[in-house]
Amino acid sequence: MPLSETDCAATYKVLIVGDAFVGKTALLRCLMGYEFAPQSRPTVGGTADITVHQQCEDLTLEEIVPASGGPWGGKSVDDRFIGFLENISGPKSMAEYKKQNMYDFLDILRKFEITKRSIIPEKTGHVWVRIPLSFFEFCKTNRKVKNASAAIEVSSHKGIVQYESGKLKWTVENFKQIFFEETVDSIVKHIEKLLKDAKIRDTKAILMVGGFSECKLVQQAIIKKCTGKKVIIPIDAGLAVVKGAVYFGHDPKAISRRVAMYTYGIQTWPEFKPTLHPLSKKYEIDGKSRCKDVFFPIVRKGEKIPVGLSKPQIFRPLFEKGSMLHCSVYISDDEDPKYIDESGCDLLGTLEVPLLNHDPANVEVEETLYFGETELRVTARDLSTNKAIDFTFDIL
Repeated sequence: MPLSETDCAATYKVLIVGDAFVGKTALLRCLMGYEFAPQSRPTVGGTADITVHQQCEDLTLEEIVPASGGPWGGKSVDDRFIGFLENISGPKSMAEYKKQNMYDFLDILRKFEITKRSIIPEKTGHVWVRIPLSFFEFCKTNRKVKNASAAIEVSSHKGIVQYESGKLKWTVENFKQIFFEETVDSIVKHIEKLLKDAKIRDTKAILMVGGFSECKLVQQAIIKKCTGKKVIIPIDAGLAVVKGAVYFGHDPKAISRRVAMYTYGIQTWPEFKPTLHPLSKKYEIDGKSRCKDVFFPIVRKGEKIPVGLSKPQIFRPLFEKGSMLHCSVYISDDEDPKYIDESGCDLLGTLEVPLLNHDPANVEVEETLYFGETELRVTARDLSTNKAIDFTFDIL
């Protein structure tokens, strides 16, 4: 069963008693009430996903606010560094350099990663990143200059970075500002925005997990801004997601209630009503006026979904002589979508139910959507034969 990293991060909360933490925290108290889980995906994804859970009396977790965030993980810092180098080497040049010097390009990222992890709030002075000779040779050719320093001089980084013996040199303050400041500020501002919501204003603790949560600059910024909250930072925060995934595998009901991120529904063709439907949606079928493309909501965005929730609806075939019933399932960003062709509405998939050996006009098909887990399961059952067709959608 697919599992989101935010689910893993939330599930890790159940395991934190007895684990080692940075700073003095009352662990038992941290397990009660609301909590945030700022969670940065590994470098491949590079996002910060923030969600809010409340611990229930049975020790399961209830999702209060679904995962939200943006491209504010460790990869955003890496991307800013690559953009910085591209400003030195020339517009749109790094893709070409990477193509010609893949090994050296990866070496640059490794060196930057080491330097990036050494940056702590109290650090002062200067910071260096060793850059392969091939990069500076590439700059000379691409920029048509004599040396690396000249390439820097013609870029917008003049006076910000220096070239010294195969290394790029910044002041620590410049390094923080150029590569970290925007990302860290975005995370903090998003948390502050969420905390203004009356539902979660009384949040008790902030649990930081994922690789970028180990960044001291991120830790300090959140602790400084979120006064009155207990900020919990496990040692090896990057492994917390893995630990949560293992635990969730043993107890899939650790998260007992989720919040619908979308509105889920089915395409229907009700009777056309001039006072309700636009004329452009009118469609004649077997002598009857129908309204096409209607979004029939089953679960609305923001609705609380307990594990195992099922929503059945009974439908009849659209065509009197049809041999197949099509059950199309849609999602929408809108809480109250009207039609399936609206912006933000997408088709998840379609089930095809064969209508054989009986009169289609008298057939009833029960479509049931099963919610509350990391997958959406849909069952279409022909009530005249009791035959059912199942389909599963990954909704992460």
